[in-house]
Amino acid sequence: MASQVAERYGQALFELAKESGELVRWGQQARCLAAVVEENPQLLDFFNAVKISAEEKKQMVNTLFAGQVDSMLVHFLDLLIDKKRTKHTVEILRQFISLENAERGVAEGVVYSARKLAKEDVARIEQAMAKRQEQNLELTNRVDPRLISGIKVVIGNEVIDGSMKSKIESLKSELLKESR
Repeated sequence: MASQVAERYGQALFELAKESGELVRWGQQARCLAAVVEENPQLLDFFNAVKISAEEKKQMVNTLFAGQVDSMLVHFLDLLIDKKRTKHTVEILRQFISLENAERGVAEGVVYSARKLAKEDVARIEQAMAKRQEQNLELTNRVDPRLISGIKVVIGNEVIDGSMKSKIESLKSELLKESR
């Protein structure tokens, strides 16, 4: 569940992207930004540090992202710095991406795996699940080492669990049932 801050800022970014006619492009760039921030938690630590001035933070944003993402997205990140909302950056970007997906008629889901999947593997799973669901899908890979092996796909309220953990739990349940 997104916070009010994420909903408000995500909605504002969505409306700005629609007005500018750059919704799909900004969506792609927002995915990249969210991935960069998620994969580099020290980046958020930097942006949330109180001893670092807003100007230094903005300079870092410009150094990292200017020329890589649309200038309006860079300005949006600057706004988050000015309003002291940087701790919500990933949540805001995810909210924006959800709105962008809904606008394009794309359902979102998560494919959990014991190790990080290659983009090609995620794309193949996406295609297979899209055919099964009869709608366009966008899957995000999340690593869950407790799965041991295999994958678990969650789309909305539907869970398709082909993980070794699930199979072991099922076998355990069957064995316990029979031992009574």
